[in-house]
Amino acid sequence: MMTQEQDRWTPLFQSLFLRDVWTVAKALLGKIIVTRLPEGETAVRITETEAYAGELDRACHAYGGRRTKRTEPMFKQGGTLYIYKCYGIHHMLNFVTGREGEPCAVLIRSGEPLWGIDLMSRRRRGAPIHRLTVGPGSLCAALGIPLEWSGQHALTHPNLFLYEDGYIPPSVAQGKRIGVEYAGPDAHQPWRYWIEPSTFVSHNSRKSITFAERVCE
Repeated sequence: MMTQEQDRWTPLFQSLFLRDVWTVAKALLGKIIVTRLPEGETAVRITETEAYAGELDRACHAYGGRRTKRTEPMFKQGGTLYIYKCYGIHHMLNFVTGREGEPCAVLIRSGEPLWGIDLMSRRRRGAPIHRLTVGPGSLCAALGIPLEWSGQHALTHPNLFLYEDGYIPPSVAQGKRIGVEYAGPDAHQPWRYWIEPSTFVSHNSRKSITFAERVCE
């Protein structure tokens, strides 16, 4: 049951996800992801994202128009969930952006735990709170997000919910994405965004800052 404070939260709208991938990646910072599953409810505030810019981005799974069973959700309308397995172990949560046929997506890299921390800790085998939801694989594990949700729409999902509560990040930093060294010149694109200051971000975020900007909207 939602508290009185939570009852004032606003669900996110489809229009947010129909914008360009970089705008969405920054706009999602500070938003809240809630998962409600039989074993309980968990929630995080998004603190770090990465933008993957479709067919022209060498770091994107849809680069060059690559369309496979795994990447098919990326070609759906903005707001679709794209979840894939990394290294055969970790699930990675992405939100598709733009119009249908434009395979861009935002990877959710990290979040700040809000509640359901005991459940998240069990799912993460006792990881300390400052590492529970830092890194995309850790975040998915803590929230209980399965691979089977890929291709479903975030805004009509029965177990995943997205909210806005009026929070505005003090500032947003921008830097290179993590783990995309194979992408040639696109490996250097500053398309990772995170909240400053926040301790719930990838360990090397502050080493790759290119600029910080005040969030005014």
